[in-house]
Parts: sequence; structure tokens; C-alpha cells
Amino acid sequence: MPTDYNSADFSQLYRQYQSGVADDLARLSKIIKIGDDYRFFPNFDAHLEALDLGWSILDERRTYLKMRQAQIDKLVAKIGLTSSLGELTKLHRRLNVVAVELYLKGVGVMEIHALITDFRHALTARVVELVAEKLAPQPCEFSWFNMGSDGRREQTFFTDQDNALVYKVDGVPEIDAYFECFASEVVSALDQVGFALCSGNIMPSNPDWRGSLGDWNRKMEYIFHDQSQNNLLRVIILMDISFCAGSEKISRRLIDKVHKMINDNFGALLVMARSAVMSSVALTMFKNFRLEKSGEHKGKFNIKLYGWAPLIMTARVFALKYGYAETNTVARIRRLELQGHFDAELSCDLQDAYRVLANAKMISQVEAIVSGRKYDYYLDPNSLKPEAQEEIKRALGSVEALQKLAYNSFFGSSGM
Repeated sequence: MPTDYNSADFSQLYRQYQSGVADDLARLSKIIKIGDDYRFFPNFDAHLEALDLGWSILDERRTYLKMRQAQIDKLVAKIGLTSSLGELTKLHRRLNVVAVELYLKGVGVMEIHALITDFRHALTARVVELVAEKLAPQPCEFSWFNMGSDGRREQTFFTDQDNALVYKVDGVPEIDAYFECFASEVVSALDQVGFALCSGNIMPSNPDWRGSLGDWNRKMEYIFHDQSQNNLLRVIILMDISFCAGSEKISRRLIDKVHKMINDNFGALLVMARSAVMSSVALTMFKNFRLEKSGEHKGKFNIKLYGWAPLIMTARVFALKYGYAETNTVARIRRLELQGHFDAELSCDLQDAYRVLANAKMISQVEAIVSGRKYDYYLDPNSLKPEAQEEIKRALGSVEALQKLAYNSFFGSSGM
């Protein structure tokens, strides 16, 4: 699998990363006076533009990163030119390795998100295209969607499948049978290319995540009105849906329907808001880390479950409350600030919290890669420098502040 990384490929780079070799970015910030923005470039191109302004002092770094950018562009260009799943698997593996290397060279989390999401989007779209060619002609238009971290453009070094499928014609058994076969073929091919099967079965091979536009309308009527725990999870997943391949027109119809259902069912949004504000973070009332007290994860905490996820969930419900279609968490936060729902200080704190928590998640992934162990989202804060620990505590504190604001907004006297 492309995410079965070879630990030896990164051991030396990881040691350099831990020793602070990548801190030459701090020198860049002083040269071109961009403050902490050097840690928050939205993508690789913006990073390189900043290096171009930094003149010769970081010329070696600029040369290295531009070489890597050319390599990435060449590999991504090959995705659309190959008809071999085996070759797509190799390309996925090589691109994953470059992404880890760039991260250990100090490229920021937002850039890594954008880079990985873009090349995995291209890989997914090519797989869908190849299966569509194999099973041509299609009986009607269809659209393939990404969800989860892919839908939010927040992909990291490990991935699995979180997808959905919609097609135009309703009520024709032969067409339903065709897309059942189509979905199974795509899911199997994506697994081969390096997108692991979803443990929660959130894939179009599962009829819950596949259907005609009419089927989806009926599904959503049901799941929005029967607010069971399982249906709540399905609603949350649908909130981060984004187009990947097929017909953009069909895609727009489903996405618009999802957002209309949210607007028409404020009760469902309240259920999601309650889940968001009640989600624990890994911080005690005395502002120490809340760690596992026993078992294999003793002395650690789950950075996804008790840090990253509560921030994403709470930003999501705010965005949905005000009708924003953005799926990316930082874009949601910035839009909420722009529209006056978050003040500038809170917005800055939350964006920094996102960066810190996503970075901690990536660090824990790299540690799993280098050690050769299975990745499990658990982070040992004692493995971090004191300043990094304090940074994570501040980030968790910002998440708690957002949750308190959400509680007042949704459940206070003015929230209704």
C-alpha cells in the first residue's frame, strides 16, 4: 500500500526536524516581515513566492523546494496519462513520500493539506474515469463525491475512502444495478491504488452512500427527521461533501439539497451543535493534559478525538448556522470572522489552534512511520519540547473557548 511507508526513508530527516533544522523559515519571516504567516501559507505556491522575496539568504531552500515542486507537477501530470492501476499505485506512493519529506523540511500544515488533497483528488478522479471507460456507456449522468478530510481539503499522510455516488435517473432497476456494479469496481480499484477501505463502510459499495437523486432525496428526508445517533453521524458526514468526478451539475443539485435540508431542519443542527459543545478536549480544569491512565496508551491522548475533531465539529455547526457552503475548517473560521460572527482575536486564535493541532496530528503520524508502528492518533506530550506542549495547551484552550461560544449561540437565550 502507498501508505505503508519505509521508516528508513525518513529517520534522518525526522532527527533533523526534531533538532530544528527547518527553523530557517523564521529567518525568512524577519527578512520579508510576514510575522507568523510563514507557518500558515495556504499552499506550496505561496510558500515559494515568499522565498522569492527573501533573496539569496535562503537560496538553497528555494532551489530545493522548486525542485520538489517540479517533481510533484511531473508526477501529477502522469496521473491523467496512465490507464494502469499499478502505475497509479506507484505514483501515489511516490507523492506520499514527497509530502512527508516536505513536511519534515518545514513545509506547513496548510500547504501539506492542499498538496495531498490535490494529488489524491486527481488519483480518485482518474480511477473513476478508468472504471467509467471500462463500463461504458453510462446509462445516465453521475457524480462521485469526496467527504471527510478529503471533502474539507485537510488530507494528511494516511487515508481511507469516504465517498458517495449519485446518478440522475430514478426508479429504473437496470440503472440501479449498473451503478451498484460501478461503485463496487471503483471502491475496489481505489483500494488497490492506496485508499484503504473505510472501516465505517462509508463508500458507495454500501447502498447507504449510493443512489439516484430521487433516492438521495428520500434518504435525506429520513435521516434528517429520524435523529438517531447513526443518522446524526450520516448528517455530519454529509456536511463535508465535495465534488470529485463526473457531472458537476448533478453534484451541485445534491450539495444544494444537503444545505437546504439543514436550513429546513434547525433541530438537526441543534443536535449536531450539542454533540460539538459536549465533545471533550484533552485539557483538565487546571490546564494540564488529560491523559490515558492505563492500557497501551497510558500517558498519551488521542489528538484527533480530543483536539482536532472538536474544533472541526464546532466550526462546522457555526458555518451551517449561517449558511456557509465552505467545507475547509480554516475557510469556515475566516468567513465567520468576515461576517462578524467571530472577532479578529478569536479567529486568529482558532486558526492558530487548527494549525497547532493539525501539526500535532502530523507529528504523531510521522512518529508512527519512523517507528514502524501502526498509526493510532495517540500523542505522548512528553515526547514534545516544553514550548510545543504549551502551544498545544493554548490550542486546546481556544477550542474550549469556541465551544463555550457555541453553547451560548445555540442554547443561550439568544441562540434560539
